[in-house]
Amino acid sequence: MGEPNTVTVADSGPSQGLERAPSLTHSLPTDASALPLPSPETVLHRAEVEQSRRTAIAGLAFNTLALVVLPWLGGDADAKHLCGLALAGAELNNLWLLFVSWDEKRYRESYLLVYFVAAPFLNAGVIYYLGVLGAVLVMLVLNIYTACLGYGRRVARVTLVGSIAPVAVLGTLIALGVVRDRGLIKLSPDVPTFARLIVVAALSAFLVAVYSQARAARALMVSSLRERDDAVRRASHREALFLEARQDLERALQNGGLGRFTDQTLGAWRLGAVIGRGAMGEVYEATHAESGAQAAVKLLLPEVLGHADAVRRFMREMKIAASLDSPHVVRVIEVGDESAPLPYLAMERLRGEDLAQVLRREGRLGPRVVVDIVRQLGKGLAAASKAGIVHRDLKPQNVFKNDPAKPGDPPVWKILDFGVATLEDHSGALTVNKVVGTPQYMAPEQARQGTVDARTDLHALGAIAYRALTGHPPFKGRDFGELIAAVMGAMPVRPSALVKLPADVDLALAIALAKSPDDRFGTGDQLADVLELALVNQLPDNVRDRAAALLSRQPWLNP
Repeated sequence: MGEPNTVTVADSGPSQGLERAPSLTHSLPTDASALPLPSPETVLHRAEVEQSRRTAIAGLAFNTLALVVLPWLGGDADAKHLCGLALAGAELNNLWLLFVSWDEKRYRESYLLVYFVAAPFLNAGVIYYLGVLGAVLVMLVLNIYTACLGYGRRVARVTLVGSIAPVAVLGTLIALGVVRDRGLIKLSPDVPTFARLIVVAALSAFLVAVYSQARAARALMVSSLRERDDAVRRASHREALFLEARQDLERALQNGGLGRFTDQTLGAWRLGAVIGRGAMGEVYEATHAESGAQAAVKLLLPEVLGHADAVRRFMREMKIAASLDSPHVVRVIEVGDESAPLPYLAMERLRGEDLAQVLRREGRLGPRVVVDIVRQLGKGLAAASKAGIVHRDLKPQNVFKNDPAKPGDPPVWKILDFGVATLEDHSGALTVNKVVGTPQYMAPEQARQGTVDARTDLHALGAIAYRALTGHPPFKGRDFGELIAAVMGAMPVRPSALVKLPADVDLALAIALAKSPDDRFGTGDQLADVLELALVNQLPDNVRDRAAALLSRQPWLNP
């Protein structure tokens, strides 16, 4: 009831009437495992760039040394001249590779393929001089193994073909006598043609075997990286859920049992068991003395009546709650008048569970269910906006799934706890006294203590949709400062990178979670409509363009 906590007015089950999580500063839920671990794709990409850089430097050094010693080597003069030209070309090719890999932003697979496509033709000149069956085979094995371990399948296959082609083509032509063998190392003239062809085929098969072994090693490495990444994700997710559950446990420990006003009458209400406690007040289940109707009665404790801030906040909540009329906002039955011994607020008694409980049990929800929740909550926020009210603490704990009165009817989702809501003043500007809210679902302008309006709550609604669709809170941090910094300056991880979702969902949520209020949807219905279209990848082009422009300025984080 008192700052900065808020109290739930209705609930059922073990979490019935729980005190809401602290809105700020103390006991904030943070994800201790939210370390900046790179994804397997990022690790492999960085390793590939570094491997290319080292390959280029090593190639430059080797080719330079070969050019220096080449004049002192014997062998056929024409073959030596061809080898020298090939080494010079290889120098240029390695300079190109160094240029491509020196700056990671410039690195492209298409640029890389230029190097690997040119390499076989240059290698052919060296192989012809050294001999098809000479020590050059070691170089080819090294090239294949390095390419298979360090690069993707396309580069690896180009390297395999580029390594086998010079050996197979030159070897076959030499074995058939079409081309004279000028190599430094050659087979004895006594070796028959058939045997020469067998040797060439065996060497080619050996290079294929090297390729297969190297690709298997890379697959194992990639699999290990993915298993590590999945383990980190699962640990991070479990940690986030554990912290959410710990909050509810702390609230549950204060919940239930008899209170000091149990069995007493307040106004027309006979108070029963306590269903929620806070530092400044209590929530009782209650029964109407005449009609027998049930309600949840929130009252301010006598000892805090001397605290002006607590009384002011409670009176503000009473004023806000009484002004709202929507099936998607908890309904006010009665507001205590001045004759009451204590300020109180009687609200409808809800039966069901809050969204936080649902998400902890289910992990994440089906897309259609999420759209329905967004649409219903959007209508509740529209009613609040019409009354000039900003909730400021919309989160799964403040969203309640009320069981239907008749079996088979759909559940009704309701917004709870307007205890930290803001009312418009006479100038039309919204009052901003301090940062209030829950950081994981807070809008950037709220975190900066700036002016808030209805679009602030729509950001929270988008964050709830993100949480329900992906099973992950949108923002994480190792401490309060890091969490607030993420809210103000970074986008969450791309939703479709966490779970299988259509690409259009990424675009819809990019607008919902935009940093600037002007870039967000104007109503909850708009968000629900766009999200519904996104689930079947049928977003209008103007919405796609709008989201693409936002993501070009503020992209999703890599997982």
